[in-house]
Amino acid sequence: MSVRPERLLILSVDRDNDLGEKTKVQSPVVGRAAVLDAATKLALSDPEEADANAMFAAVKAYDKLAATGVQGEVAVVCGDANRGFDADRRVSRDIQTVIKGGEYTGVIFVSDGGEDEQVMPLIQSLEPIVSVERVTIKQSRTVEESYQILGRYLRMLVFDPHYSRWSLGVPGVIFLLAGVLIALGQFFDAELATLLIIGGAFLVRGFSIDRTVAGLLHRGPTGYMRLFSMVTSVLVVVAGLFTGYSNMVVGDGAQAAAVYANSSQIFVYGGQLAGWWIIGSLNLVWAGIAIYAIGALLSHVARESNRWRRDGFVLVMLGLLYLPVQTFSAFLKQETTESTVLLISYILLGLAAIFVLTLAIYPRVRARGLPERE
Repeated sequence: MSVRPERLLILSVDRDNDLGEKTKVQSPVVGRAAVLDAATKLALSDPEEADANAMFAAVKAYDKLAATGVQGEVAVVCGDANRGFDADRRVSRDIQTVIKGGEYTGVIFVSDGGEDEQVMPLIQSLEPIVSVERVTIKQSRTVEESYQILGRYLRMLVFDPHYSRWSLGVPGVIFLLAGVLIALGQFFDAELATLLIIGGAFLVRGFSIDRTVAGLLHRGPTGYMRLFSMVTSVLVVVAGLFTGYSNMVVGDGAQAAAVYANSSQIFVYGGQLAGWWIIGSLNLVWAGIAIYAIGALLSHVARESNRWRRDGFVLVMLGLLYLPVQTFSAFLKQETTESTVLLISYILLGLAAIFVLTLAIYPRVRARGLPERE
């Protein structure tokens, strides 16, 4: 059996497409001469550009590899100035173009250590990464150059749309709304609005909700279906939580008042209050989760993805958990022998049903279909 000769691809990735934006050079750039010419143009356009240094480092790595007799090629691929989903999709497409017909055995990834390294899992899914070389720009520690670097990043926060929407846009909305409310004499509402906006911005960015929504919208009708089910399920769950709170206050107002008056009473009445809350919110919370699962199921069926089976089992699990959770809330409200026996019985029945589903039915159903895909 013949051993496949080693052939490596030295790859540099410009995820935010500085090369295309500043020099109009189109990606992908393949070959030593082409990469060297593109790096030179980028360095002349912006001598402080880190991606240019990464491209020069890729050429140097290629020369070092060629000197040892190992076959290879050097290439640069670019993403999109808006980053996110569009950038990753373009990087993936260009990498596939580069490796098509190249018969590479692995990739040496040359990075400037910035956000370009976020595409490493994407590269790994196409070709194995055998080495990663990080290029670090050496900076003088003088006070003057430190201020220059700080000024550069401040300009980025102000003029780069990717950053300015968070560094200027969110504070701008906060100050504008707070100013209007203060002018109207609503000082408490101004503080509340500020907290809500900051919390919302942190929530959106922390969980990448903006990128998730953008990715769903690029999927077409199935993406709209998923987005509708997600938003609807969140609204229904929130409504359920408020309904549960109202049920707790109305159903056991004396204990709730005692807890409000003395927070240490939560250890005495907390279980009963939680029972009233759960029983009041259970139906809407379960409905919200079911809406999300149904939306995912319909989306996967429309896209002919075998993941609809997983969504179906989520709905079955949701149904199996309903009675145990309902009985648990009754147990918290009033610890009776009947509720205790029912709770244990439902838990045992649920475990038995889950055992049958996971070990007997689900493997057979999954084995009949094709491999799951997104």
